[in-house]
Amino acid sequence: MILQKVEIRFEKSEAIRFISHHDLMRAMMRAVRRAGLPVRLTEGYNPRSRIVFPVALEVGIASLDEVAEIEFDQWLDTQDVFRRLDSVFPPGLKLKAVQEMPLLRAGRIPERVLYLLHLREAGIQLPPESLPKLLEAATLPFQRPREKRVQNVDLRPALSALKLTMDDLEIEVRPSQNGTARPLEVLSLLTGQPLESLKRVRVTKTRMDLRFP
Repeated sequence: MILQKVEIRFEKSEAIRFISHHDLMRAMMRAVRRAGLPVRLTEGYNPRSRIVFPVALEVGIASLDEVAEIEFDQWLDTQDVFRRLDSVFPPGLKLKAVQEMPLLRAGRIPERVLYLLHLREAGIQLPPESLPKLLEAATLPFQRPREKRVQNVDLRPALSALKLTMDDLEIEVRPSQNGTARPLEVLSLLTGQPLESLKRVRVTKTRMDLRFP
């Protein structure tokens, strides 16, 4: 039985931006165990801690605003949860906030995600007129590489806004059931450069807004 559900907001630093989402999940689970928090376990032969990440962060991207949702079978003061978790958080992760959530089993989905692409340090300049031109397009077809195939996707429905800030690029994405637009994919369309040649561009997720479906 769920007696409490909390949202954990944290940062994933540049130093560990290349660890996988699974490694991030394991690091969070270890921190929760070390903090002695009363996390509810799943049922079945292989019970696991009820820690849910609404979105899997791509490898290579640092984040100023990551989220985990944790279910407890006891009630705790959120300040106590913060104090206990903060004392055992692993290097490279920084705890920002803990707040209570409604006692609903349904998880949340992303409503809006903001990214910053550090173009100046990568030596990339975008003409300002290229941004509205991309946003005015009815469709933005992109060939997304997979392990053994190429997936044809349209990035336009998920791309909400583009903005140049001190020559760096801010991208606002609104994911849906039809998919999302990844930051370097958008940059590939703006520059005409292949995705592989843009892997040097550093990307930071700056904000994530969530909603219940």
